[in-house]
Amino acid sequence: MIEHNPKYKAEMDWNDLLKKPAKLFGYSYFYFVVILGALGYLYISNLTNIGKNSITPAVLSDSIAFVQDIPMQNARVIPPVDVMKVGISSTELVVKGKELFKANCSSCHGDNGQGDGPTAPTLNPKPRNFHLLDGWKNGSKVSQIYKTLQEGITGSGMASYNYLSPEDRFGLIHYVRSFAAGHPVDSTEDLKQLDVAYQLSKGMNIAGQIPVKKAMQIIVNQTKVSEVKISDELKLSLAEESPGADIFWRVVRNASKVFTGFSNSRYHQVGIDQFVKTVTADPIQFGFKANVVQLSSEEWHQMHKYIVTVVGLKEK
Repeated sequence: MIEHNPKYKAEMDWNDLLKKPAKLFGYSYFYFVVILGALGYLYISNLTNIGKNSITPAVLSDSIAFVQDIPMQNARVIPPVDVMKVGISSTELVVKGKELFKANCSSCHGDNGQGDGPTAPTLNPKPRNFHLLDGWKNGSKVSQIYKTLQEGITGSGMASYNYLSPEDRFGLIHYVRSFAAGHPVDSTEDLKQLDVAYQLSKGMNIAGQIPVKKAMQIIVNQTKVSEVKISDELKLSLAEESPGADIFWRVVRNASKVFTGFSNSRYHQVGIDQFVKTVTADPIQFGFKANVVQLSSEEWHQMHKYIVTVVGLKEK
C-alpha cells in the first residue's frame, strides 16, 4: 500500500498544512489573487456613471440671476370687470394669458407649464406642473387660482401677482388651465363669492410701485449716515446666542448694511412675507449672501425675529 509506505510521501499533506497555515497560504495565494482580481473587475464594470465619478458636476448659476424684479408701476384706477364674463374662458383671454405667462411665469414654470423653468432647480418646493390636475394648493377652479394670484402661497416661491389687473389675471388663469383638460368648473355662486371677496365689479385703486432693487438702493443711500451708530448694537448682538442669530451670521454678508436698511425701511412692520420677498429679490444688494434663498420657512422666521430684536435694541 503506497499511502502506508514511508518511502512515498503524499504530494499534499493536509495535516501538515493545517499545522502550518503560512504554507497553506503559499499554496493558495495565486488562486486568491485571481479570484480577487475577477471580483474587482466585475465590481468596476457594473458601476454606474455616478459611481465612476465620470459625470461633470452641475454648477447652478447664482439664483439671483433668475429673480425677476417687480416692474415700475404708476398708481392707477382699475375699471370694474364683469366676473360672470371674464370668469369663463374665451380665445381672447387665453391669448392675453399666454403673453402674460411668458413674461411672468415661464422662468419658474417653464415655457410649456411643466414646472421646469430656469429657476426651478433652485426652488423648494418645486414650481407646479400645470399639466397635472391634482395637488393644487388652493385648488384649480378659476376662483381658487385667482386667490393664489392675489395672495401668493406662503412658504413657496409663488409670489402675489396683485399688481396685474383683474382682467389680466383672468387671462392668465384661463391660459394656465388650458394646459390640462378636466379642471373643476366654478359654479355661479363661486364666481359671485369671488366678486364679493375682492370687490371686482367695483373697480380698484392700484398703488404705485418701484422695483425692489431700485427701492433698496434708495434706502441704502439714505441710511449710510446711520451705519456708524448701529455698529455698537452689532457688538452686543454678536454675543447673543439664539437660533435666529446662528442663521443670520451664516447667511449675512454685510451685517451693518442689513440692520441699517431694515431699521430705516421698517420691514418688520410689513411682515415676514414682504421681508422674504425683498431679500430674495436681490440678496447681495440687501447685505446677504446668495445662499440666503435656500433658507426654510422656519429659518426665515427665526432670522426675521432676530433682526427685529436687534433693531429694537437700537431704537430704544
